[in-house]
Amino acid sequence: MASLKSRLFVLILKLLDRKGDLKDGPTIRETIKKRRASVDYRPGPKIHQRLDVEEMEIGGFPTYVVSPKGKKPDHHVFYLHGGAYVFEIIPPHWSFIADFAHQANATIMVPIYPLAPEHDMEAALGYAEAAWKAFEARAGDEPVHLMGDSAGGGLGLALVQKLVADGARVPENLFLISPWLDVALDRPEIDLLDADDPWLSIGGLQEAGRMYANKVPISDPRVSPGLGPIEGLPPCHIFIGTRDILMPDCKRFADRLTEAGQAMSYHQEPGMFHCWPLVNMPEAQRARASIIRLMKGLP
Repeated sequence: MASLKSRLFVLILKLLDRKGDLKDGPTIRETIKKRRASVDYRPGPKIHQRLDVEEMEIGGFPTYVVSPKGKKPDHHVFYLHGGAYVFEIIPPHWSFIADFAHQANATIMVPIYPLAPEHDMEAALGYAEAAWKAFEARAGDEPVHLMGDSAGGGLGLALVQKLVADGARVPENLFLISPWLDVALDRPEIDLLDADDPWLSIGGLQEAGRMYANKVPISDPRVSPGLGPIEGLPPCHIFIGTRDILMPDCKRFADRLTEAGQAMSYHQEPGMFHCWPLVNMPEAQRARASIIRLMKGLP
């Protein structure tokens, strides 16, 4: 049974009408305008109190590296935030990053990548690659893991597919939290889940995907990496809830990995909504513990 905290969070989502903010193309464009005017991507004072925070610029965009104060890290994590490729990183992302940095004793790079509609897939992917190369060079011989939630999971997978194609260094593990793997969202199973998803709406996300793709077909693997090549990928670990319209595409991708004999794990949490591991509740703590075990190479 879902925890009380998870049920309260779903109630809050419904009261705030988060799903309504994404209901169709015109609505999401208006939501983008509102959030551009109100959201500050920078880590707030509480994050600075909890972590050492270093800010740098890569390719003209801000990038942060955070770590627990006064500790030598056990892990290095490259983290790509979600937001449908059109919304900036928000305080709940930073809270999760701070919590996870302490729980895993990890140094985490957080790229503030370019967003649509002002920028497109090519800009986001190019910047993510530059940031990744800067971070893995910084880590030296120590392993680096890549983690992304929602659109950040999609961007992360597209980045790793490019690294594989280029013969470049890839992450030790790829952790995908409710990843957006196919921006088309046109499968019948997705329509059936829509009413039960308290957060995401098909129409608005489809519009966001078109803005992100720009002139590139939405079936291009750089836009919809769940359709892309899987040979040579590092171990992929997928975390998805059953009340998330992205679940069918995640399951399809997991099946592809399994059929190809790729190293992977698939964590489907009953009753959970989009990106539940980021929310401070019992189900999230279990997911985070699983991620840390996998980082350590434990079952």
